[in-house]
Amino acid sequence: MVFNFLGLGKKTPKLKLEPRQEVEVEFSTGDGVENFFARVIAIERKKLVVSRPAQNRAISALETGATVTVTFLEPDLSVVSAFEAKVVERKEREFEFTLPASVSEEKTPMGEVDFSIDIPIPVEYRAMSTAYLQTATTRGITSAGINILTNLAIPVNTSLHIELQIPNAPTVKTQGRVTSSKKLVNEKKHVTDIEFEDITQADRDVVYRYALFYQQRQIRKQQRGG
Repeated sequence: MVFNFLGLGKKTPKLKLEPRQEVEVEFSTGDGVENFFARVIAIERKKLVVSRPAQNRAISALETGATVTVTFLEPDLSVVSAFEAKVVERKEREFEFTLPASVSEEKTPMGEVDFSIDIPIPVEYRAMSTAYLQTATTRGITSAGINILTNLAIPVNTSLHIELQIPNAPTVKTQGRVTSSKKLVNEKKHVTDIEFEDITQADRDVVYRYALFYQQRQIRKQQRGG
């Protein structure tokens, strides 16, 4: 089952943010929509101060007075929150935003026994008994691991070394076991399901956190008609 979430009808006036918490900032430019990740520096009486990433050129288009969408997650990834704000001031190392009048909250599927989130993530993998590295892209992540698109079927129970290239994060290196590998109807590719093995909770959270932020962007894109 694929979950879509972030229904914007549920409102709460309370802003549940803490210093150093990660947020995603999305904004419109003349060429489309851009986003970047930042850390909360301070929550003051009338403004929210977040860090300004040094290596994101797109933020040059984010001017004072512009509207942004700020998205953040509960530490346990159970709730996603979002709000709109205005840029009050941009400095060399930080942005200052207005505090929101309301914040939307929605439960994520992370507490479900069986969930799937469609998301493309570059992957490098190899069978544990070989040194031959192959590349693929995830079709999605699941409660147990990931599924990837492969040119050929991979035998069930094959143990794999996996490296996930998560944007804005160190490479996640782990191991997995193939649970199924089936050819897509009317296509040349196979969908190979891989169950995570020997993955730390921190790395698992990195994967799922990125997937949740990604799906929020996709939902907002659909709402814009893009």
